[in-house]
Amino acid sequence: MRKESVFWALLGVMAAGCSSGSSAVEGAFYSEHPYAHIDRSTTRSNSDGSTSYEIAYTRADGTKGTATYAATGELQKEN
Repeated sequence: MRKESVFWALLGVMAAGCSSGSSAVEGAFYSEHPYAHIDRSTTRSNSDGSTSYEIAYTRADGTKGTATYAATGELQKEN
């Protein structure tokens, strides 16, 4: 739980000026992965000036996954 809190705090700092984006990503991620544990997150600036959020996570069954979201919370890619 503490790790997730730190993640969202850092995500908010990294996305300065896009606070609505980080909350949209948080809501979308937990809506789609309610029992997942976030391992790491990365914020990326795209060539078109938009921001993407890549989240590496562990599912409840122990398998690993990676999801990439737009700042709007729209899922762009998932492995």
